[in-house]
Amino acid sequence: MRRQAPSVEPHDGMEDPMALEAPALLHRLARAHGVQPEYVGQDGSAQTVPDEALVKVLAALGVSVRPDGVAALAEAVEEAETAPWRDVLPPTVAARSGHRLSVPCHVAAGEPVVARVRTEDGRTLEVSVSEPVSEVRLVDGVERERVHVQIPADLAPGWHRLEVTSGSGSTASAVLVCAPTRLSTPRPFLERRGWGAAAQGYSVTSADSWGIGDAADMASLAEIVARHGADFLLLHPLHAVEPGPHPADSPYSPVSRRFLSALVVHVPSIPEFADLPAAEQAELRSAGARVQAELERTGRIDRAAVAAVLWPALRRVHEVPRSPEREAAYARFRAEAGPGLDDFALWSVLRLDGEGTGPDLADPAWAPGGVEAERVRVERATDVDLHRWVQWIAAEQLADVQERARAAGMRMGVMVDLAVGATRETADAWMLGDVLVPTMSVGAPPELFNQLGQDWSQHPWHPRRLAETGYAAFRDMLRTVLRGAGGIRMDHVLGLFRLWWIPEGAGATQGAYVEYDHEAMLAVLTLEAERAGVVVVGEDLGTFEPWVQRRLAEAGVLGTSILWFEQEDGEPTPPERYRRLAMAAVNTHDLPPTAGYLEGVQVDLRERLGLYTVDVAQERRRSAEEVRAFLAAAARRGLLAEAEVDVPDAGPEVRERQIVALHRLLAQAPSALHSVALVDAVGERRIQNQPGTRQDQYPNWTVPLGDGAGRMVSVEDLADSASAARLFDAVDAELRASVPVGIGVSLHTSPLAQPGRGDAGGMNVYVRQAAVALARRGVRMILLTRAEEPVGPDGARVRTLDVGGQAPPVTVVDLAAGPSAPVAKADLAGLRDEFTRAALDWLASDAVPGGPVLGGADAPPVAFVHGHYWLSGSTAAALARAAHAPYLQTMHTTAAAKMLEDPELREPAARIEAERGIVGQADLLVVNSAAEVADLRELLDVPRARTRVLPPGADLETFTPDGAAQWPGAPEDDGALRVLFAGRVQRHKGPHLLVAALGVLRERAGGAGADPGVRLHVNGAASGDDGLDLAGLAAQEGVADLVTFSGPVPAPALASQFRAADVVAMPSASETYGLVALEAQACGTPVLAHRVGGLVYAVLDGVSGRHVTAGTPEAWADALAEILADRDAWAALGPGAVRHAAGHSWEAYADGLLEAVAAVPRRSPGLDA
Repeated sequence: MRRQAPSVEPHDGMEDPMALEAPALLHRLARAHGVQPEYVGQDGSAQTVPDEALVKVLAALGVSVRPDGVAALAEAVEEAETAPWRDVLPPTVAARSGHRLSVPCHVAAGEPVVARVRTEDGRTLEVSVSEPVSEVRLVDGVERERVHVQIPADLAPGWHRLEVTSGSGSTASAVLVCAPTRLSTPRPFLERRGWGAAAQGYSVTSADSWGIGDAADMASLAEIVARHGADFLLLHPLHAVEPGPHPADSPYSPVSRRFLSALVVHVPSIPEFADLPAAEQAELRSAGARVQAELERTGRIDRAAVAAVLWPALRRVHEVPRSPEREAAYARFRAEAGPGLDDFALWSVLRLDGEGTGPDLADPAWAPGGVEAERVRVERATDVDLHRWVQWIAAEQLADVQERARAAGMRMGVMVDLAVGATRETADAWMLGDVLVPTMSVGAPPELFNQLGQDWSQHPWHPRRLAETGYAAFRDMLRTVLRGAGGIRMDHVLGLFRLWWIPEGAGATQGAYVEYDHEAMLAVLTLEAERAGVVVVGEDLGTFEPWVQRRLAEAGVLGTSILWFEQEDGEPTPPERYRRLAMAAVNTHDLPPTAGYLEGVQVDLRERLGLYTVDVAQERRRSAEEVRAFLAAAARRGLLAEAEVDVPDAGPEVRERQIVALHRLLAQAPSALHSVALVDAVGERRIQNQPGTRQDQYPNWTVPLGDGAGRMVSVEDLADSASAARLFDAVDAELRASVPVGIGVSLHTSPLAQPGRGDAGGMNVYVRQAAVALARRGVRMILLTRAEEPVGPDGARVRTLDVGGQAPPVTVVDLAAGPSAPVAKADLAGLRDEFTRAALDWLASDAVPGGPVLGGADAPPVAFVHGHYWLSGSTAAALARAAHAPYLQTMHTTAAAKMLEDPELREPAARIEAERGIVGQADLLVVNSAAEVADLRELLDVPRARTRVLPPGADLETFTPDGAAQWPGAPEDDGALRVLFAGRVQRHKGPHLLVAALGVLRERAGGAGADPGVRLHVNGAASGDDGLDLAGLAAQEGVADLVTFSGPVPAPALASQFRAADVVAMPSASETYGLVALEAQACGTPVLAHRVGGLVYAVLDGVSGRHVTAGTPEAWADALAEILADRDAWAALGPGAVRHAAGHSWEAYADGLLEAVAAVPRRSPGLDA
């Protein structure tokens, strides 16, 4: 059907460009092309980019303007803002599985549009297109309108295509990359934190090395640190370097990020090496040994000398015939690598020929596919194959490093480092010239540790061209880097969002930030990393916008936390406040080793090199004060003697104890990964790299691993190093000892009780599932509840919940307090003091699995105490005081709120008084919804700042749309509208309203015996003392034949009932959220809910169900009648219900709770608040 086009709005309400002055026009033009005319510096100050820099960056993007040409600028602005309307679709669209996406689509006004997704597995999915909403623009004399293609949330991750066909019959398409909602790969390290060693692999050699650390040395390193419990070995970038006699020293300045450095190859480990004559083997080994001896003599890594012996050896081994099995393996490698490998090998040959007076690779004839380049490919086939073969050998040997690392017990294995880009005039520049910007360099603006800025001499991606090619170059590079690795560290991960472009010939201060489609870049990264099973760590230091770190965390990308940078108001940040989704380390390769940093060698070096723009004496004082503050923080925790905090000329023993103390301090942080620099393990003082310097200023990247005196430390030395063993073992022990404990208190109802029976309900599920999710985040959870049956002589019964994976189990403790039998809720208030004493005694006793939690020097850190419901508040507050831990409280409901929503209800004065005391004592009130925040503020005067909204989750593994569907009612209910109530049978939950509503519907249908077309099943048991007799009420209303009953059932059976129901009804008088509603929606069943409290948020009206505004039988009858009148419309809400529930995971709840806890100040010993 042809649609009516809305009226034309030429400029989307934006100001006419011709009405603006030149500076404003230039800034508007820059923003239209993703260039930021202003940015916030690392110190928080606003910075403005010079006009000259903006003009040069725009020119590199293909926009040539003068900063003072108003007319030309206005025209360029108009063109930039109109250009997207010419494209039917963006060239690449990024989606996230589990999230709906609305994609803008531009077509001729009024034309019908059909959209479809062609999935990577060959299926075709029709997708909907929304009507335009007053978005029409006159483009080149033609009215074009913007509609939106709706990408469904259930699209599977993968590489798909989006197609749009308009009424004219033309079809446009775009790459559609769908990423996982969040990387799952960090999960094992959230369950149990891990640590590893960070090494500049080239700097650690052995007796069998050829002047540089190689793959064999790296494998040995992995095995050494694995013996001490390490989970990973982080290595420097292993990207390809110059194939000739002069490879660059910096591993962060490769010729290609997609391919590997030949310098990692250990020639004697190549299988064909053994087939050489013995004399020839000895000759090659001898040549390598001479380079190694020279390294030991000079104390500098000479990559040119290494290349001089390595390449002839590789060429000779390449000539050795391979077995059929090896030849087949080589063929498979070539096929998997594709034509990019052939081009890289060809470039290597051309590059070698170009030493001195070779061909101009910028000439189209010498470009990829050019006539001259192809001639060389044929004529020099053997030379080309040599470089192709070297890549295979390097990949094989690095795969062996990973295999040996995992075999040694590492959970991750090798973590590889990904550089920001490749340098100018390199293989990547030659092969990827269409998606790189040759006139720009990437770097960083001035910041605290690099006050002149940085220029890394690397070409940036061209944002538009990268998108037009579907990010293929980025994807292919990632696939190669991820192959065979367990983890990846992305240097300057902020480059996924924006890069600092520096015009050729300009200084690093004269650049500008250029934005990238970070959603597309993240989608490519996370999709490929998830498929490779690789953990992603992003180096997110430097200048960035705060939301960037949040977005990376949402995607499951770990950040980076460096001890020296973690400060708040000039003081060290307490470890508990570090990010969990991060890799924490004391230092980085751009800072001195810790021994050197403690001495301030970085200040001396920067002063000597003239890198400071501030007063050096002041900087030296600042550095010394900073060091003292961190050592004092370690001493306050008993990790270092007070006398060893301020020792200006510390000897080796004291310095080692300081280094160990700082690493132990860091290991108390909740960060998923902890990195220990190999240089710290041996007492090295020298910095590996000083940013902003040349080789003639400082020997960057050529310093071999050494001890505090500068003596070389070999792989063999490291294996026997007592100091390295002490540091590694200390970190491993601290990580295991500092597993945080979380204590949950639920006096009146056990988290293990069957929901729907007695007082057990959604709160039981909440307490249990929250604890399981927190355990899966590495917290050792202890749940305390009152015993309702006899327990052992120690006054407690202990049970454990195994939550799977490597997470600590949840411990559930039934404590004796009062009668060993169920007690009416109204009588439990009198047992609170006895329960508190029992909890304090048990937690301080040896009966606690793993030892006492309260008291004693060896007691583990208590991260928080969380009280549930008012009856648990006084106990939770007492435990928090004893543990010096934050006191969290979830009310679940309050007397004031219940009485407001149900005027007939009266709550005891003791409860009202107790709740006022609880909300005053709690450090943080964890609430389910904004409605609860409002109630607490209006009814109990709780400031918003002391609340944190954390909606509960649903068990999305049990409650799913897929699975058995078993209706518990009568078989003859087929065809009737099936309504399910699941919960406690009490007046407050409202099941009587549903029974009465059936009576209304029967009366409307014709009275006794008439079939209203609705059946109700009640799943639950009587609760409370209101004596609600539903069966009697059903008989009284004349609907006994329409209502069936059953007792509560376990979660899998309940999920089956949800799937079989047409409607799940929640007529409660009040709910802080409503877990049943979430669980039902997760099963694909829309929910009919009373519009009260948290149900307003738990059920989205018109999206995942509908709201009933009044708590009367007539209102519920009207709502059911409306559903009956259009059952298809009601059923159509099912997918929306699934999507809404999918946004409620217990994992997200746990992450939010731990984030909130980190922001709560720790209680000091001896203080009650």
